[in-house]
Amino acid sequence: MSEARQKVKKGGASVVGPKVRGSLPLYGEPRAVHSVTHRDVAVHVGRGDFSFARKAPMIQITVDEFERAAINYPIVFFGEDHQSYVVTGLDAERNLFVADDGYRPDAYVPAYLRRYPFVFARDDDSEALILCLDHGSERVGKVGDEGAVALFDGHEPTALTRQALEFCENYEAAQGRTRKLASLLREFDLLEVKQVHYTPPGEATPNLLLEYRTIDRSRLDALSPEDFLKLREAGALPAIFAQTASQANWDMLAVSRRQAEVERHKAA
Repeated sequence: MSEARQKVKKGGASVVGPKVRGSLPLYGEPRAVHSVTHRDVAVHVGRGDFSFARKAPMIQITVDEFERAAINYPIVFFGEDHQSYVVTGLDAERNLFVADDGYRPDAYVPAYLRRYPFVFARDDDSEALILCLDHGSERVGKVGDEGAVALFDGHEPTALTRQALEFCENYEAAQGRTRKLASLLREFDLLEVKQVHYTPPGEATPNLLLEYRTIDRSRLDALSPEDFLKLREAGALPAIFAQTASQANWDMLAVSRRQAEVERHKAA
Protein backbone atom coordinates (compact mmCIF):
# COMPACT_ATOMS: atom_id res chain seq x y z
CA MET A 1 0.00 0.00 0.00
CA SER A 2 1.42 3.37 -0.98
CA GLU A 3 2.21 6.06 1.58
CA ALA A 4 -0.52 8.28 0.13
CA ARG A 5 -3.06 5.46 0.42
CA GLN A 6 -2.00 4.76 4.01
CA LYS A 7 -2.44 8.43 4.93
CA VAL A 8 -5.98 8.52 3.63
CA LYS A 9 -6.94 5.28 5.33
CA LYS A 10 -5.36 6.20 8.66
CA GLY A 11 -6.62 9.76 8.61
CA GLY A 12 -3.40 11.60 7.74
CA ALA A 13 -0.59 12.93 9.90
CA SER A 14 -2.67 15.37 11.91
CA VAL A 15 -6.21 16.69 12.31
CA VAL A 16 -5.22 20.01 10.77
CA GLY A 17 -3.58 18.22 7.87
CA PRO A 18 -0.22 18.74 6.20
CA LYS A 19 0.62 21.94 4.36
CA VAL A 20 0.49 21.69 0.57
CA ARG A 21 3.60 22.66 -1.36
CA GLY A 22 3.81 23.76 -4.99
CA SER A 23 1.55 25.39 -7.54
CA LEU A 24 -1.67 23.65 -8.52
CA PRO A 25 -3.18 25.49 -11.50
CA LEU A 26 -7.02 25.60 -11.51
CA TYR A 27 -7.15 24.53 -7.85
CA GLY A 28 -8.27 27.43 -5.68
CA GLU A 29 -8.35 25.97 -2.16
CA PRO A 30 -6.78 22.49 -2.01
CA ARG A 31 -6.91 20.84 1.42
CA ALA A 32 -5.50 17.51 2.49
CA VAL A 33 -8.23 14.85 2.71
CA HIS A 34 -8.58 13.68 6.31
CA SER A 35 -11.15 11.38 7.94
CA VAL A 36 -11.68 13.88 10.79
CA THR A 37 -11.76 17.21 8.97
CA HIS A 38 -13.69 15.66 6.07
CA ARG A 39 -16.14 13.47 7.94
CA ASP A 40 -19.06 15.66 6.79
CA VAL A 41 -17.68 16.50 3.34
CA ALA A 42 -19.20 15.06 0.17
CA VAL A 43 -18.64 15.52 -3.55
CA HIS A 44 -21.26 15.90 -6.26
CA VAL A 45 -20.43 13.24 -8.84
CA GLY A 46 -21.48 12.86 -12.44
CA ARG A 47 -21.39 16.58 -13.17
CA GLY A 48 -20.09 17.54 -16.60
CA ASP A 49 -19.35 21.10 -15.55
CA PHE A 50 -15.85 22.18 -16.54
CA SER A 51 -16.35 25.88 -15.94
CA PHE A 52 -13.34 25.85 -13.60
CA ALA A 53 -11.19 25.41 -16.74
CA ARG A 54 -12.95 28.09 -18.79
CA LYS A 55 -9.98 30.47 -18.53
CA ALA A 56 -7.23 27.89 -19.06
CA PRO A 57 -5.61 28.29 -22.52
CA MET A 58 -3.10 25.52 -21.68
CA ILE A 59 -3.63 22.31 -19.72
CA GLN A 60 -1.04 19.80 -18.55
CA ILE A 61 -1.10 16.35 -20.09
CA THR A 62 0.96 13.23 -19.60
CA VAL A 63 2.76 11.19 -22.22
CA ASP A 64 0.07 8.50 -21.90
CA GLU A 65 -2.41 10.96 -23.41
CA PHE A 66 -0.40 12.16 -26.40
CA GLU A 67 -1.93 9.94 -29.08
CA ARG A 68 -5.53 10.77 -28.15
CA ALA A 69 -4.92 14.45 -27.36
CA ALA A 70 -3.11 14.96 -30.66
CA ILE A 71 -6.41 14.57 -32.50
CA ASN A 72 -7.77 17.83 -31.04
CA TYR A 73 -4.95 19.99 -29.71
CA PRO A 74 -1.43 21.19 -30.42
CA ILE A 75 0.88 19.56 -27.88
CA VAL A 76 3.76 21.72 -26.69
CA PHE A 77 6.57 21.63 -24.14
CA PHE A 78 6.81 24.57 -21.79
CA GLY A 79 9.00 25.77 -18.94
CA GLU A 80 12.42 24.76 -17.70
CA ASP A 81 11.29 21.20 -17.05
CA HIS A 82 9.71 20.90 -20.52
CA GLN A 83 6.35 19.89 -19.08
CA SER A 84 3.88 18.87 -21.80
CA TYR A 85 0.66 20.80 -22.35
CA VAL A 86 -2.22 20.93 -24.77
CA VAL A 87 -3.11 24.38 -26.08
CA THR A 88 -6.84 25.00 -25.73
CA GLY A 89 -7.11 28.66 -26.70
CA LEU A 90 -5.44 31.58 -28.45
CA ASP A 91 -6.24 34.14 -25.77
CA ALA A 92 -4.66 34.66 -22.38
CA GLU A 93 -7.76 33.58 -20.42
CA ARG A 94 -9.91 31.50 -22.71
CA ASN A 95 -10.43 27.80 -23.29
CA LEU A 96 -12.20 27.28 -26.61
CA PHE A 97 -13.27 23.77 -25.61
CA VAL A 98 -15.38 24.76 -22.58
CA ALA A 99 -18.96 25.89 -23.16
CA ASP A 100 -21.95 26.58 -20.93
CA ASP A 101 -23.23 23.05 -21.47
CA GLY A 102 -19.93 21.37 -20.63
CA TYR A 103 -16.81 20.29 -22.48
CA ARG A 104 -16.94 20.12 -26.25
CA PRO A 105 -18.34 16.62 -26.91
CA ASP A 106 -16.01 15.79 -29.80
CA ALA A 107 -12.85 16.66 -27.86
CA TYR A 108 -10.63 14.66 -25.54
CA VAL A 109 -10.82 15.78 -21.91
CA PRO A 110 -7.34 15.79 -20.34
CA ALA A 111 -6.84 13.68 -17.23
CA TYR A 112 -5.76 16.82 -15.35
CA LEU A 113 -9.38 17.99 -15.64
CA ARG A 114 -11.03 14.62 -15.13
CA ARG A 115 -9.43 14.10 -11.72
CA TYR A 116 -10.82 17.43 -10.45
CA PRO A 117 -11.67 18.34 -7.68
CA PHE A 118 -9.13 15.80 -6.35
CA VAL A 119 -5.38 16.17 -6.76
CA PHE A 120 -2.11 14.90 -5.37
CA ALA A 121 0.19 17.42 -3.69
CA ARG A 122 3.40 17.17 -1.73
CA ASP A 123 3.53 17.72 2.00
CA ASP A 124 5.43 20.93 2.78
CA ASP A 125 7.34 19.11 5.52
CA SER A 126 8.21 15.97 3.57
CA GLU A 127 8.25 14.40 0.12
CA ALA A 128 5.08 12.43 0.80
CA LEU A 129 2.21 12.71 -1.66
CA ILE A 130 -1.16 13.51 -0.12
CA LEU A 131 -4.65 13.39 -1.58
CA CYS A 132 -6.25 16.84 -1.61
CA LEU A 133 -9.68 18.20 -2.41
CA ASP A 134 -10.35 21.66 -3.84
CA HIS A 135 -12.73 23.28 -1.41
CA GLY A 136 -13.13 26.16 -3.84
CA SER A 137 -14.99 23.85 -6.19
CA GLU A 138 -18.77 23.98 -6.57
CA ARG A 139 -18.72 20.19 -6.65
CA VAL A 140 -17.80 20.04 -2.96
CA GLY A 141 -20.76 19.85 -0.60
CA LYS A 142 -21.91 18.24 2.62
CA VAL A 143 -23.04 14.77 3.53
CA GLY A 144 -26.77 14.62 2.92
CA ASP A 145 -26.77 16.97 -0.07
CA GLU A 146 -28.78 15.57 -2.96
CA GLY A 147 -26.49 13.82 -5.44
CA ALA A 148 -23.41 14.15 -3.22
CA VAL A 149 -21.27 11.18 -2.14
CA ALA A 150 -19.46 11.15 1.20
CA LEU A 151 -15.67 10.85 1.35
CA PHE A 152 -15.61 8.72 4.49
CA ASP A 153 -17.75 6.14 6.23
CA GLY A 154 -16.59 6.66 9.78
CA HIS A 155 -12.81 6.60 9.51
CA GLU A 156 -12.80 4.44 6.38
CA PRO A 157 -12.58 6.00 2.88
CA THR A 158 -15.60 5.35 0.69
CA ALA A 159 -15.40 3.92 -2.83
CA LEU A 160 -15.34 7.48 -4.20
CA THR A 161 -12.23 8.39 -2.19
CA ARG A 162 -10.49 5.13 -3.08
CA GLN A 163 -11.22 5.70 -6.77
CA ALA A 164 -9.92 9.27 -6.56
CA LEU A 165 -6.78 8.04 -4.85
CA GLU A 166 -6.20 5.38 -7.50
CA PHE A 167 -6.75 7.90 -10.31
CA CYS A 168 -4.25 10.31 -8.77
CA GLU A 169 -1.73 7.52 -8.21
CA ASN A 170 -2.00 6.50 -11.87
CA TYR A 171 -1.67 10.13 -12.92
CA GLU A 172 1.48 10.55 -10.83
CA ALA A 173 2.98 7.44 -12.42
CA ALA A 174 2.18 8.84 -15.87
CA GLN A 175 3.89 12.09 -14.88
CA GLY A 176 7.01 10.07 -14.16
CA ARG A 177 6.89 8.62 -17.69
CA THR A 178 6.37 12.14 -19.03
CA ARG A 179 9.49 13.39 -17.28
CA LYS A 180 11.39 10.46 -18.79
CA LEU A 181 10.25 11.49 -22.28
CA ALA A 182 11.35 15.08 -21.68
CA SER A 183 14.74 13.79 -20.55
CA LEU A 184 15.12 11.75 -23.74
CA LEU A 185 14.18 14.71 -25.92
CA ARG A 186 16.84 16.80 -24.22
CA GLU A 187 19.41 14.01 -24.44
CA PHE A 188 18.98 13.68 -28.20
CA ASP A 189 18.59 17.44 -28.72
CA LEU A 190 15.26 17.07 -30.50
CA LEU A 191 13.54 20.22 -29.21
CA GLU A 192 13.41 23.58 -30.94
CA VAL A 193 11.95 26.89 -29.75
CA LYS A 194 8.98 28.28 -31.66
CA GLN A 195 6.58 31.17 -31.29
CA VAL A 196 2.90 31.49 -32.04
CA HIS A 197 1.51 34.81 -33.24
CA TYR A 198 -2.10 35.77 -33.83
CA THR A 199 -3.47 38.78 -35.69
CA PRO A 200 -6.84 39.86 -34.23
CA PRO A 201 -9.58 40.84 -36.70
CA GLY A 202 -9.19 44.44 -37.81
CA GLU A 203 -5.56 44.69 -36.71
CA ALA A 204 -2.43 44.62 -38.82
CA THR A 205 0.18 43.73 -36.21
CA PRO A 206 0.34 40.15 -34.96
CA ASN A 207 0.51 39.52 -31.23
CA LEU A 208 2.92 37.06 -29.63
CA LEU A 209 0.79 34.42 -27.96
CA LEU A 210 3.26 31.82 -26.79
CA GLU A 211 6.89 30.78 -26.95
CA TYR A 212 7.24 27.05 -26.56
CA ARG A 213 9.30 24.02 -27.52
CA THR A 214 8.33 21.37 -30.00
CA ILE A 215 10.02 18.35 -31.56
CA ASP A 216 12.01 19.28 -34.66
CA ARG A 217 11.17 16.67 -37.29
CA SER A 218 14.37 17.40 -39.22
CA ARG A 219 16.47 16.64 -36.13
CA LEU A 220 14.50 13.45 -35.61
CA ASP A 221 15.10 12.39 -39.21
CA ALA A 222 18.82 13.14 -38.84
CA LEU A 223 19.29 10.75 -35.92
CA SER A 224 21.63 7.85 -36.43
CA PRO A 225 20.02 4.39 -36.69
CA GLU A 226 21.51 3.58 -33.28
CA ASP A 227 19.94 6.62 -31.58
CA PHE A 228 16.61 6.04 -33.30
CA LEU A 229 16.66 2.46 -32.02
CA LYS A 230 17.29 3.75 -28.49
CA LEU A 231 14.17 5.88 -28.71
CA ARG A 232 12.16 2.95 -30.02
CA GLU A 233 13.41 0.66 -27.25
CA ALA A 234 12.48 3.33 -24.70
CA GLY A 235 8.92 3.34 -26.08
CA ALA A 236 9.15 7.03 -26.98
CA LEU A 237 8.28 6.89 -30.68
CA PRO A 238 4.45 6.85 -30.44
CA ALA A 239 4.48 9.97 -28.26
CA ILE A 240 7.06 11.66 -30.50
CA PHE A 241 5.06 11.05 -33.66
CA ALA A 242 1.82 12.12 -31.95
CA GLN A 243 3.40 15.39 -30.79
CA THR A 244 4.74 16.26 -34.22
CA ALA A 245 1.40 15.41 -35.87
CA SER A 246 -0.45 17.55 -33.33
CA GLN A 247 1.13 20.73 -34.69
CA ALA A 248 -1.39 20.66 -37.53
CA ASN A 249 -4.03 21.59 -34.94
CA TRP A 250 -2.81 25.20 -34.69
CA ASP A 251 -4.85 25.97 -37.81
CA MET A 252 -7.93 24.28 -36.38
CA LEU A 253 -7.51 26.27 -33.17
CA ALA A 254 -7.46 29.50 -35.17
CA VAL A 255 -10.64 28.43 -36.99
CA SER A 256 -12.34 27.67 -33.67
CA ARG A 257 -11.36 31.08 -32.36
CA ARG A 258 -12.81 32.87 -35.40
CA GLN A 259 -16.04 30.88 -35.08
CA ALA A 260 -16.27 31.77 -31.41
CA GLU A 261 -15.83 35.46 -32.25
CA VAL A 262 -18.60 35.30 -34.85
CA GLU A 263 -20.97 33.66 -32.35
CA ARG A 264 -20.05 36.23 -29.71
CA HIS A 265 -20.88 39.13 -32.05
CA LYS A 266 -24.20 37.51 -33.01
CA ALA A 267 -25.14 37.18 -29.34
CA ALA A 268 -24.19 40.78 -28.55
